[in-house]
Amino acid sequence: MHIIQMLGIISAVFFVALFLMCLFRDKLDTPVLNYLFVGTCAVFFFLWNYSMYEHRGSVNCFMVFENISPYISAVISVTPILNKKVREFAYSAIAFLGFGMFVAMFISPEVEFLFNFHQDAKFIHVCEAVCHLIMGLYGFYLVLSEKVKLDLKTYVKALIFIYSSIGFGLFLNFFFHQSNFGMNMYGGYSIYFLDIFDSFAATLVAYLFGVLATITLGFIIALLLDWYCRRPKKIHPKNDAE
Repeated sequence: MHIIQMLGIISAVFFVALFLMCLFRDKLDTPVLNYLFVGTCAVFFFLWNYSMYEHRGSVNCFMVFENISPYISAVISVTPILNKKVREFAYSAIAFLGFGMFVAMFISPEVEFLFNFHQDAKFIHVCEAVCHLIMGLYGFYLVLSEKVKLDLKTYVKALIFIYSSIGFGLFLNFFFHQSNFGMNMYGGYSIYFLDIFDSFAATLVAYLFGVLATITLGFIIALLLDWYCRRPKKIHPKNDAE
């Protein structure tokens, strides 16, 4: 299957699923649907890691801190066992990254197509695209099911969760010479595998600003989606006897 054809199918699934979630918003608050999202994400995250293992031919390729996308996949997969307070912060980040994950769904396969001239969608491309599909839909699901409040406090929680995660990844980079989130402090730093800046500090600032912009845009999109899909409350006529 051609990469563009694969992305077209994935996009169609995304918009149909989003339309159905908006249409049946009042029925979204069910544990079964939440666990369906989590279970499906866990399965495809495993397949994404397995396909990366086959692609790289290395046992050291289990992705968690490699970038925001695999990290959020891992977080979604373990949300049922997280502490309630931690889960609240995680939900905030996942919700406001929903639009960003939808956009990121196109990046890797398009890069493979435009720059590496790969036209056939391989197993790794499909797994990565489906993971982004699930992450994007789950983010919007958290908004539409009102599991996440759309206010400034929740927005700050999302930033705290993401920046704390990035900070922990950089802590590991410093002591163990790793390249979590694409940034090795001793060289090899990049933003989504692109070496844009020639220093770690400049790369980190740009990366953090990009995360801030993505969360902020996702928060605005969530507000617009909530406003567009909000059903007017039914007004019950007063009792004539009153």
